[in-house]
Amino acid sequence: MNVIDLTSAPVHAVNPDDTLSHARNIMIKKGVSRLVVVNKESKPVGMLTKTDISMGLKQDEPKWRRRPIDEIQVKNFMTTNLITATPSDSIKKIARIMIDEKISGIPIIEDGSSGLTENGELIGIITKKDLIDYYPETNKEKKIRDIYTEDVLTIHRHHTLNRAAEVMQSEGVKRLVVVEENKRPAGIITISDLTFANQKNPRNGGLAGKELKMARKESKGGQKRLRSILRDMWVAEDVMSSPLITINPDKKAVEAAEIMSKKGISGIPVVENKELLGIITKTDIVSDIGGGN
Repeated sequence: MNVIDLTSAPVHAVNPDDTLSHARNIMIKKGVSRLVVVNKESKPVGMLTKTDISMGLKQDEPKWRRRPIDEIQVKNFMTTNLITATPSDSIKKIARIMIDEKISGIPIIEDGSSGLTENGELIGIITKKDLIDYYPETNKEKKIRDIYTEDVLTIHRHHTLNRAAEVMQSEGVKRLVVVEENKRPAGIITISDLTFANQKNPRNGGLAGKELKMARKESKGGQKRLRSILRDMWVAEDVMSSPLITINPDKKAVEAAEIMSKKGISGIPVVENKELLGIITKTDIVSDIGGGN
């Protein structure tokens, strides 16, 4: 199997002047996590990901970022230092580039070796998902405990989505395991959950809000009165994926890859005797394809 065999085509693309709302709608309709940004000549000039859009939805950014996403252009959030590969590159090399550059998709540009199009033209894109689908053809015996990430980041189920976004951004991760008071895993929240969270007030430009109620002090008659507080406070448990899919560290890594591919997920908490040990992600598997850390 070679690079062309793994390349996904056609490529879903947007223009720099398109809005984040338009880009997000394409992602939802096409079920993709990233879009290639092309200029008027259809040449790739950047990339827009779910992570980029989620940053446009945060409430605590400067005022111009809090505009509705149907008024914010792609060029304000896209990545412009586009990293590409060619059909003559090896799958291992592409996996290594993804790990070294901390990216999840690489456009494939014709170099004359495939004969599919003119030199310099965009052929397609290879994503981590493509490599996950390829993984069962590599090491079928490796155990999850050999490659999983032990330092898993968690968030309490009652922490706000803004808090989740802040942790993801500061730590450079795309998912958090949601835990109970006893630290037992209860669910998982991803960058997709933040990006596509339903907005109660889209003119706000922020993450979704809900009305919470709390008890005031008792009245003279002993009856508690309720009052509304903090309307813009969706919390992790409101959008987390639950029930949680977990896996034992002694399972084979290819089993984790197959679950990710079948379920359309990017990470599986590693649990033993109900204890959270860590997480195995697409990144861990791609790193193994690329030769390990």
